[in-house]
Amino acid sequence: MDYQTESLILHFVTEDDLSEVARTWPSDHRPVSEQEARDAIASMRENYEKNTKGRICHLCLAVCGKSDPHTIMGWCGLDGRRSQREPEIFILLDEPYRNQGYGTQIVKELLRVAAEGFSLTGVHGGCAKDNIASRRAMEKGGMRQYGTEDNGDPLFRFTPAKEKIIKIKKGEAS
Repeated sequence: MDYQTESLILHFVTEDDLSEVARTWPSDHRPVSEQEARDAIASMRENYEKNTKGRICHLCLAVCGKSDPHTIMGWCGLDGRRSQREPEIFILLDEPYRNQGYGTQIVKELLRVAAEGFSLTGVHGGCAKDNIASRRAMEKGGMRQYGTEDNGDPLFRFTPAKEKIIKIKKGEAS
């Protein structure tokens, strides 16, 4: 089951995606061998099976456009290596797909998946202090800055239950 936004598909990769995974994995833009791509797909598939309600081991999804669903534009997901109950959001879009509003769509959908699909208690995020596009995507997507790293990089957090309480207090309950 893939997730969808207005113009994107957040895609669970399979062996059918082998050539695109080889072309785009990892995000340093160097093609990998067919075996490395197979290994990456196998690792992602293993992690998909470990993810359950209340905890994310690692959820890595290919970002594809609805207009071209077979081309991987980048990668996104939730990384639970630090905290499986409050994973970190990540988005890695290839250069031609940046600054087009895709980041905000991805953040919104991943936060929805975290809250509704996995009943997580929160999601963390961060970016380089000079990465204005990532900062805006997190803010517009529903995350709130709660602090900074020692180097000034902003830290963000989304708490599903807290967001609902705030909306109810403001009279915005649905």
